[in-house]
Order: sequence, then C-alpha cells, then structure tokens
Amino acid sequence: MASLLTSLFQFLKQNDLKTIIARVNSRETHPVIQFIKYAISGVLALSLHILIFTLLVRFFYPKLSDLSSSPWDRALASFEPTAIAFIIVNAFVYWLNTRWVFTPGRHSPVMEFLYFTLVNMPGAMAGSLGQAALINFLNWHPLVAMIGFIVPNVLINFVCRKFFIFKS
Repeated sequence: MASLLTSLFQFLKQNDLKTIIARVNSRETHPVIQFIKYAISGVLALSLHILIFTLLVRFFYPKLSDLSSSPWDRALASFEPTAIAFIIVNAFVYWLNTRWVFTPGRHSPVMEFLYFTLVNMPGAMAGSLGQAALINFLNWHPLVAMIGFIVPNVLINFVCRKFFIFKS
C-alpha cells in the first residue's frame, strides 16, 4: 500500500494539471486514482439513492417517516422503497462504472450487467437488513439508518466489481 501511495505522489508531482486530469478521465490510471473515481461514482450513486428513497418515502410511503408508527412497521416499510431505489441506482452506477471507472469487456454486456447486479445484491440485501435493524432496534429515522445500507455495499462491491466483472 505504501508503494502505491508513493508512486501516486510521484505521478502527481511529476505531471501538470492537464496530464493529471487526462489520467483521471482515462480507464488506464493509477489504482489509487481508480479507487478515488470509484468512490466518486459511489457518492453519486448514494446521492441518487437517497434522493429516490426520500421522494418515495415522502410521496408513496409516508408511514415510513411517521415516528408514531411502531419501529417494526417502519422497518418493514423500508424494504420496498429501498428495492425500488436499488433497481434505478444499479442501472445508473453500472453505466457510470463502464464509462469512467472500469474497462468493460471481460464478459458480454448483458452478462456483465447481470454479474454487476448479482454482485450488488448481497450488499444491497445486507444493507437493507442493516437499515431495517437500525430503524427497528434503535428507532433511527430511515434516512439516518441509511448508514446501515451504505457500509456493506462499499465493502463488497469494489472488490467484486474490480476482480470479477471488469478487466481492471
């Protein structure tokens, strides 16, 4: 890890801003830069997920934000809007990852998307359970409990995407 960071700092020191930006926008880039791009993509995906989830809760699942409902009812109600947001965000983040982060081509596009989705599923399911547990056991608001959805996804998805789905 130290050698990766050392080589990254050498690259940044030896190149001008134009070269650095070109490398950031290239799929062939330093692994640390690739991880930063992955993290930026994740923040964009998370922002979209939160936006969709919030809109769904506000307009279609008001019981979820009703703190007078039992925590168990709110926890159960969190699964459906989380699943809807997952489906939309999964398609978005696949598109973003293939355009900016990883090099597609290890599999056919259809298989790549299916694998991408299958890799997302364990993190999303664990995250949904984590979010529901935080709502039920700690009586957290669903948006605060989103932390239980985020952590498993970050831990699982990068490794699986990098080594099983895409070429890089």
